[in-house]
Amino acid sequence: MIKLVLQKNASEEIVFDKTLTTVTTENATLKRDTNIVNPTFLLRVSGLPSFNYITCAELGRSYFVRSITSVNGLWEVACECDVLSTYKKQIRANSAIVRRQENDWNLYYNDGSFRTYQNPHIITKSFPNGFTPSTPTFVLAVAGGVEDIAE
Repeated sequence: MIKLVLQKNASEEIVFDKTLTTVTTENATLKRDTNIVNPTFLLRVSGLPSFNYITCAELGRSYFVRSITSVNGLWEVACECDVLSTYKKQIRANSAIVRRQENDWNLYYNDGSFRTYQNPHIITKSFPNGFTPSTPTFVLAVAGGVEDIAE
């Protein structure tokens, strides 16, 4: 038997520190031919399950619940390892020098990834005298694709 803490996760999956509410603590068994990275647990919970996250101290991991199936009076809970929460102590223990970050960047750092914006610049000029067929006339038109033209 493995002891599981069944929880509700109110955070996005990519959040490092999740907002968790404990629903209950239950004993479970691992389904035959499963692994600890993406395990399937068999457990008996009264009523409909109301959890979407599991913490298992014995396996040293936290899991997202991917599906819950009723099988012969048991709940078969398929899970996927939450790598960020499982290894957050090791991740926080790392140190690094970060040269580029999503919201804070240095334009003097030349790495070929400058942040630029392309805004359409449209100029319309009229011909005051129009076109006469007897004189040679040149018209220069430069345009992008149809999606580049602002309305």
